[in-house]
Amino acid sequence: MRVAPIPREALVTRGTINLVMTKEELKQWFENARDTLEPGYLVNGEPWKQSGMSGSEERWICLRKPVADCIDRSGSFLDIGCANGYLLECCQKWNSLRNIILEPYGIDISPKLVELAKCRLPQYKDNFLVRNAFDWIPPKRFDFVRTELVYVPAKYEKQYIEFLLDNYINPDGKLLVANYVEDHPHPENTILSGSHPTKNILSRLAELGFKATEYKDGFDTVKNRKTRVAVLTR
Repeated sequence: MRVAPIPREALVTRGTINLVMTKEELKQWFENARDTLEPGYLVNGEPWKQSGMSGSEERWICLRKPVADCIDRSGSFLDIGCANGYLLECCQKWNSLRNIILEPYGIDISPKLVELAKCRLPQYKDNFLVRNAFDWIPPKRFDFVRTELVYVPAKYEKQYIEFLLDNYINPDGKLLVANYVEDHPHPENTILSGSHPTKNILSRLAELGFKATEYKDGFDTVKNRKTRVAVLTR
Protein backbone atom coordinates (compact mmCIF):
# COMPACT_ATOMS: atom_id res chain seq x y z
CA MET A 1 0.00 0.00 0.00
CA ARG A 2 1.37 3.41 -0.93
CA VAL A 3 0.88 6.14 1.63
CA ALA A 4 1.92 9.09 -0.51
CA PRO A 5 2.21 9.88 -4.22
CA ILE A 6 5.63 9.14 -5.66
CA PRO A 7 7.19 12.23 -7.31
CA ARG A 8 7.08 11.97 -11.06
CA GLU A 9 10.85 12.29 -11.36
CA ALA A 10 11.29 9.23 -9.16
CA LEU A 11 8.77 6.99 -10.89
CA VAL A 12 9.72 3.88 -12.77
CA THR A 13 7.78 3.60 -15.99
CA ARG A 14 7.37 0.27 -17.72
CA GLY A 15 10.86 -0.82 -18.72
CA THR A 16 12.48 2.52 -17.86
CA ILE A 17 14.73 3.31 -14.90
CA ASN A 18 15.37 6.87 -13.73
CA LEU A 19 19.17 6.78 -13.50
CA VAL A 20 21.13 8.12 -10.55
CA MET A 21 24.19 6.04 -11.39
CA THR A 22 25.33 5.55 -14.97
CA LYS A 23 24.37 2.32 -16.72
CA GLU A 24 27.97 1.16 -16.49
CA GLU A 25 28.10 1.93 -12.75
CA LEU A 26 24.89 0.00 -12.19
CA LYS A 27 26.17 -2.93 -14.24
CA GLN A 28 29.35 -2.96 -12.17
CA TRP A 29 27.41 -2.78 -8.89
CA PHE A 30 25.38 -5.87 -9.71
CA GLU A 31 28.42 -7.74 -11.01
CA ASN A 32 30.26 -6.95 -7.77
CA ALA A 33 27.25 -8.21 -5.78
CA ARG A 34 27.22 -11.47 -7.71
CA ASP A 35 30.99 -11.97 -7.49
CA THR A 36 30.99 -11.22 -3.75
CA LEU A 37 28.14 -13.52 -2.76
CA GLU A 38 28.42 -16.38 -5.21
CA PRO A 39 31.68 -17.97 -3.92
CA GLY A 40 30.46 -18.03 -0.32
CA TYR A 41 27.19 -19.68 -1.30
CA LEU A 42 28.82 -22.30 -3.53
CA VAL A 43 31.52 -23.39 -1.08
CA ASN A 44 28.95 -24.69 1.42
CA GLY A 45 27.26 -28.08 1.31
CA GLU A 46 24.21 -27.54 3.49
CA PRO A 47 21.29 -26.25 1.42
CA TRP A 48 20.47 -23.36 3.78
CA LYS A 49 24.07 -22.16 3.58
CA GLN A 50 23.89 -22.28 -0.21
CA SER A 51 20.93 -19.97 0.22
CA GLY A 52 22.80 -17.41 2.33
CA MET A 53 22.19 -18.52 5.91
CA SER A 54 25.06 -19.39 8.27
CA GLY A 55 24.69 -21.65 11.27
CA SER A 56 22.26 -24.49 11.86
CA GLU A 57 19.07 -25.51 10.11
CA GLU A 58 17.18 -24.54 13.26
CA ARG A 59 18.35 -20.96 12.82
CA TRP A 60 17.31 -21.09 9.19
CA ILE A 61 13.79 -22.14 10.14
CA CYS A 62 13.47 -19.40 12.77
CA LEU A 63 14.63 -16.66 10.42
CA ARG A 64 13.05 -17.76 7.13
CA LYS A 65 9.67 -19.22 8.11
CA PRO A 66 8.15 -15.71 8.43
CA VAL A 67 8.28 -15.57 4.62
CA ALA A 68 5.99 -18.58 4.42
CA ASP A 69 3.77 -17.17 7.18
CA CYS A 70 2.97 -14.14 4.98
CA ILE A 71 1.46 -16.42 2.33
CA ASP A 72 -2.24 -16.93 3.01
CA ARG A 73 -3.52 -18.89 0.01
CA SER A 74 -2.45 -21.13 -2.82
CA GLY A 75 -0.86 -19.51 -5.86
CA SER A 76 2.33 -18.64 -7.68
CA PHE A 77 5.36 -17.58 -5.64
CA LEU A 78 8.42 -15.85 -7.12
CA ASP A 79 11.58 -15.66 -5.04
CA ILE A 80 13.84 -12.83 -6.24
CA GLY A 81 17.42 -13.76 -5.43
CA CYS A 82 16.39 -17.40 -5.16
CA ALA A 83 19.97 -18.75 -4.88
CA ASN A 84 19.75 -22.56 -4.80
CA GLY A 85 15.96 -22.60 -4.43
CA TYR A 86 15.96 -23.88 -0.85
CA LEU A 87 13.66 -21.13 0.46
CA LEU A 88 11.11 -21.98 -2.21
CA GLU A 89 11.35 -25.67 -1.34
CA CYS A 90 10.89 -24.90 2.37
CA CYS A 91 7.96 -22.55 1.76
CA GLN A 92 6.25 -25.27 -0.25
CA LYS A 93 6.75 -27.71 2.64
CA TRP A 94 5.79 -25.30 5.44
CA ASN A 95 2.71 -23.99 3.65
CA SER A 96 1.51 -27.45 2.62
CA LEU A 97 0.87 -28.06 6.33
CA ARG A 98 -1.78 -25.33 6.03
CA ASN A 99 -3.18 -26.84 2.80
CA ILE A 100 -1.58 -24.05 0.76
CA ILE A 101 -0.13 -25.18 -2.56
CA LEU A 102 2.57 -23.01 -4.14
CA GLU A 103 3.95 -23.06 -7.66
CA PRO A 104 7.57 -21.90 -7.22
CA TYR A 105 9.44 -19.51 -9.49
CA GLY A 106 12.91 -18.10 -8.96
CA ILE A 107 15.29 -15.62 -10.52
CA ASP A 108 18.87 -14.82 -9.58
CA ILE A 109 21.77 -12.93 -11.14
CA SER A 110 24.05 -15.93 -10.61
CA PRO A 111 23.89 -18.61 -13.34
CA LYS A 112 25.64 -21.10 -11.06
CA LEU A 113 23.08 -20.68 -8.29
CA VAL A 114 20.18 -20.92 -10.72
CA GLU A 115 21.57 -24.23 -11.90
CA LEU A 116 21.53 -25.46 -8.30
CA ALA A 117 17.89 -24.39 -8.00
CA LYS A 118 16.99 -26.29 -11.17
CA CYS A 119 18.65 -29.40 -9.74
CA ARG A 120 16.89 -28.98 -6.40
CA LEU A 121 13.45 -28.62 -7.95
CA PRO A 122 13.80 -30.37 -11.32
CA GLN A 123 10.05 -30.60 -11.88
CA TYR A 124 10.02 -26.78 -11.95
CA LYS A 125 13.31 -26.23 -13.78
CA ASP A 126 11.64 -24.10 -16.46
CA ASN A 127 10.51 -21.71 -13.70
CA PHE A 128 14.08 -20.69 -12.80
CA LEU A 129 15.84 -18.01 -14.80
CA VAL A 130 19.00 -15.91 -14.68
CA ARG A 131 17.49 -12.45 -14.49
CA ASN A 132 17.85 -9.15 -12.60
CA ALA A 133 14.55 -7.92 -11.15
CA PHE A 134 15.91 -4.39 -11.17
CA ASP A 135 15.02 -3.98 -14.85
CA TRP A 136 13.56 -7.25 -16.14
CA ILE A 137 9.81 -7.36 -16.80
CA PRO A 138 8.41 -10.89 -16.42
CA PRO A 139 5.95 -12.30 -18.96
CA LYS A 140 3.44 -12.96 -16.18
CA ARG A 141 2.56 -11.59 -12.76
CA PHE A 142 2.64 -13.52 -9.51
CA ASP A 143 0.46 -13.94 -6.43
CA PHE A 144 3.43 -13.63 -4.07
CA VAL A 145 6.89 -12.16 -4.63
CA ARG A 146 9.72 -12.07 -2.09
CA THR A 147 12.57 -9.57 -2.25
CA GLU A 148 14.96 -7.49 -0.13
CA LEU A 149 15.86 -3.81 -0.32
CA VAL A 150 19.58 -4.65 -0.24
CA TYR A 151 19.29 -6.14 -3.74
CA VAL A 152 19.65 -2.65 -5.22
CA PRO A 153 21.77 0.43 -4.48
CA ALA A 154 20.25 2.59 -1.74
CA LYS A 155 19.17 5.43 -4.05
CA TYR A 156 17.11 3.01 -6.13
CA GLU A 157 15.03 1.39 -3.40
CA LYS A 158 11.87 3.42 -4.06
CA GLN A 159 12.10 2.88 -7.79
CA TYR A 160 12.71 -0.83 -7.28
CA ILE A 161 9.63 -1.33 -5.11
CA GLU A 162 7.50 0.68 -7.54
CA PHE A 163 8.82 -1.41 -10.41
CA LEU A 164 7.92 -4.67 -8.67
CA LEU A 165 4.43 -3.50 -7.67
CA ASP A 166 3.72 -2.28 -11.20
CA ASN A 167 5.13 -5.24 -13.11
CA TYR A 168 5.37 -8.32 -10.88
CA ILE A 169 2.33 -8.46 -8.61
CA ASN A 170 -1.17 -9.66 -9.47
CA PRO A 171 -3.95 -7.20 -8.58
CA ASP A 172 -4.67 -9.07 -5.34
CA GLY A 173 -1.08 -10.22 -4.85
CA LYS A 174 1.46 -9.49 -2.15
CA LEU A 175 5.03 -8.22 -2.26
CA LEU A 176 7.01 -9.65 0.66
CA VAL A 177 9.91 -7.38 1.60
CA ALA A 178 12.26 -9.24 3.92
CA ASN A 179 14.80 -7.71 6.28
CA TYR A 180 17.02 -10.40 7.77
CA VAL A 181 18.93 -7.98 10.04
CA GLU A 182 15.93 -6.33 11.69
CA ASP A 183 17.00 -4.34 14.78
CA HIS A 184 20.64 -5.30 14.19
CA PRO A 185 22.90 -2.79 15.99
CA HIS A 186 25.20 -2.48 12.97
CA PRO A 187 23.37 -3.50 9.78
CA GLU A 188 26.02 -1.71 7.72
CA ASN A 189 28.42 -4.52 8.61
CA THR A 190 26.15 -7.16 7.10
CA ILE A 191 25.35 -5.74 3.66
CA LEU A 192 27.04 -4.95 0.38
CA SER A 193 28.64 -1.55 -0.08
CA GLY A 194 26.12 0.87 -1.53
CA SER A 195 23.05 -0.79 -0.01
CA HIS A 196 21.04 1.01 2.65
CA PRO A 197 21.63 -0.27 6.23
CA THR A 198 18.01 -0.85 7.23
CA LYS A 199 17.41 -1.45 10.94
CA ASN A 200 13.62 -1.30 10.76
CA ILE A 201 11.92 -2.33 7.55
CA LEU A 202 8.58 -0.68 8.35
CA SER A 203 10.24 2.66 9.04
CA ARG A 204 12.39 2.41 5.93
CA LEU A 205 9.41 1.60 3.73
CA ALA A 206 7.54 4.56 5.25
CA GLU A 207 10.48 6.82 4.39
CA LEU A 208 10.18 5.60 0.81
CA GLY A 209 6.44 6.27 0.69
CA PHE A 210 4.98 2.83 1.38
CA LYS A 211 2.91 1.41 4.23
CA ALA A 212 2.90 -2.30 4.96
CA THR A 213 -0.50 -3.96 5.30
CA GLU A 214 0.96 -6.57 7.68
CA TYR A 215 4.23 -8.13 8.77
CA LYS A 216 5.61 -11.32 10.28
CA ASP A 217 8.59 -11.73 12.60
CA GLY A 218 11.08 -14.46 13.35
CA PHE A 219 13.70 -14.60 16.09
CA ASP A 220 16.89 -16.60 16.52
CA THR A 221 17.88 -16.91 20.18
CA VAL A 222 21.36 -18.26 19.38
CA LYS A 223 22.66 -15.01 17.89
CA ASN A 224 19.79 -12.75 18.90
CA ARG A 225 18.95 -12.13 15.25
CA LYS A 226 15.54 -11.00 14.08
CA THR A 227 13.76 -11.23 10.75
CA ARG A 228 10.83 -9.06 9.73
CA VAL A 229 8.90 -9.56 6.50
CA ALA A 230 6.68 -6.65 5.51
CA VAL A 231 3.77 -7.10 3.10
CA LEU A 232 2.98 -4.51 0.42
CA THR A 233 0.00 -4.60 -1.90
CA ARG A 234 -0.91 -2.76 -5.06
